[in-house]
Amino acid sequence: MQEKPVAKLGEIAREALIVIVSAFFGSSVQIFVMIPNGMTSGGLPGVCRLITHFLPSLSYSLIYYSLSMVILAVAYFMMGKAEVKRIIALGFAYPIMLFIFERTDYEFLKSPDPFLASILIGIFYGIATGVGYIGGYSSGGTDTLARVIKHKLFNHLRTGDIQMAMDVAIIAISAFAFDTNIAIYAIVTAVVAARVVSAITIGYSGKFIQLDIIARDREKADTIAEYIMKETGHAVTSHISRGEYTHEERRTLTVICKPSESIKIKKFIAETDPQVFATVMPITTVWGRGFSDINEVDNI
Repeated sequence: MQEKPVAKLGEIAREALIVIVSAFFGSSVQIFVMIPNGMTSGGLPGVCRLITHFLPSLSYSLIYYSLSMVILAVAYFMMGKAEVKRIIALGFAYPIMLFIFERTDYEFLKSPDPFLASILIGIFYGIATGVGYIGGYSSGGTDTLARVIKHKLFNHLRTGDIQMAMDVAIIAISAFAFDTNIAIYAIVTAVVAARVVSAITIGYSGKFIQLDIIARDREKADTIAEYIMKETGHAVTSHISRGEYTHEERRTLTVICKPSESIKIKKFIAETDPQVFATVMPITTVWGRGFSDINEVDNI
């Protein structure tokens, strides 16, 4: 009888740790590395850097909080409550830590070093984003805004492509507001962050993974399959499976994708059909269209 409360408490502690770690790395690097070294980046931090560049009297943490709340409100009214429930935690944790760190007299680098700063920013952002992805959380930045734009305007485009376009635009504007070198360093930061996120989400699971998803009913299965095909561009195979305990027949969806793509699929399934049963298996190599050519000699 005590196992369920203990398990629930452990889950709450895990979720809280994910939020704290993600917010700590993401906010500390902005205050202790990015701003003191005159750097910038894509995403919401890049927008805040542009605003404080032209309006230096404004508080960085206050601007960040205000913009994140606006994005949160937009996501709520455009896409509903399910979209924002995993954004709220980081949406509040980030500005709170920014506010605290902003009033702490500390600099990570004792002397200005743009290149080293860009690497550190990329590593810290990568950790913050990767840990957030593992928990299914979003900071309520350009990733959330990209999903709103896709949902309302460009449903045929991928969310990642929309976010990338937004981040590139922010960095390009930074080249005029600051200088070209700063913008190039921001690109270095983005590349490093992407590699760190990939390392965290992929881990040791190999190049690809196979997801087998058993949905509760046909309508849920159709919704999940449509999302996977539109969002990742991967094909989905389905077959009828029967549970020998209940003797019920349900559709099983199978997709092979990258681990980073599986995070998006997991988040969507959690919102669409939380009672789904799914298995994840690592795959080293896949032969076939869109993957490795079976005629190649060394493709294992």
